[in-house]
Amino acid sequence: MPSSTSASDALRFARRALLFVAAVIALLQAVVQWGPPAAPSDYMSSTVLKNDRLRAIGSPKVVLVGGSNLCYGVDSERLGRALCMPVANMGLTAMLGFRFVAEEALAATGPGDVIVVCLEHGTYRLPDPAPDALATVVDYRPEAMELVPWRRRPRLVASLWVQHLQTLADHVWHRLMTGAPPAYNDRLFLPNGDVVSHLDAPQMPHMPAPERAVHDTLIIDPAFWSLADDLVGRAAAKGATVVWGFSPMASSIYNSPVQASLKERLASHGLAVLGDPADYRFEDSLFYDSWYHLRRQGRDSRTERLIADLCAALPERCCTAATGD
Repeated sequence: MPSSTSASDALRFARRALLFVAAVIALLQAVVQWGPPAAPSDYMSSTVLKNDRLRAIGSPKVVLVGGSNLCYGVDSERLGRALCMPVANMGLTAMLGFRFVAEEALAATGPGDVIVVCLEHGTYRLPDPAPDALATVVDYRPEAMELVPWRRRPRLVASLWVQHLQTLADHVWHRLMTGAPPAYNDRLFLPNGDVVSHLDAPQMPHMPAPERAVHDTLIIDPAFWSLADDLVGRAAAKGATVVWGFSPMASSIYNSPVQASLKERLASHGLAVLGDPADYRFEDSLFYDSWYHLRRQGRDSRTERLIADLCAALPERCCTAATGD
């Protein structure tokens, strides 16, 4: 009899535990469904605009793949006129790594497309996405979860729950203190994916110190090479071309031997490399709030250089005689 009672008690406890877990999960899902976004800002929500354009413009097209150096630092309209193809600027943040943004581009790649990859220096070292950053993208665009391997999804869902709870707490606290929800920075995005609200703004004070430990070394994760080969191979199977460019870098973080080594290693691996990294070195005064984010003058110079390099590498795709309009 005692053993039967113990078994009954254990079963009752298990049922209550399962009900409790189910209630917690239901509560978390309610917060995700009806609470404020995990990253309530127009910046991360632009993933919807970018992906909608990527699919809407069809092929052939130019797809810019990388981090925020592209979002803040390319005039996509001018680039499109030079190549006579529409441009989808998919750059958002380096925190999304290379694995995810490559899958994102491949999901809408078609015949005649040109995929231009410009990665921030640290992405070669860390090609996988940061779960918290990727969770905010999935939050705004749930179908992005299809691009994430199954083994990574539980960590992503957990991150999404935690961020939603944190954001909800911030909103509640701010409303209690001020009577209004928190304010967030507004950024102006063009339909092509460029952000332009910063172009004529002065350089932000207190720019972050250069990350010497990152930019004075060249560490390329072995996984990067397999990801690069996969992107090139799958794009070619769809009739598309992949080329590799360089992100703009401020003089204060530019290391000539390291950047020259990066170019050499990319080329020796068989990747099609555009131009020279030294041509994408700009004075510190041309950057906005990061050593990768160019203001108008720097953005214009970088776009002109990119057009020249693309026209030199793919002359059959270039429909202008000069690097300008």
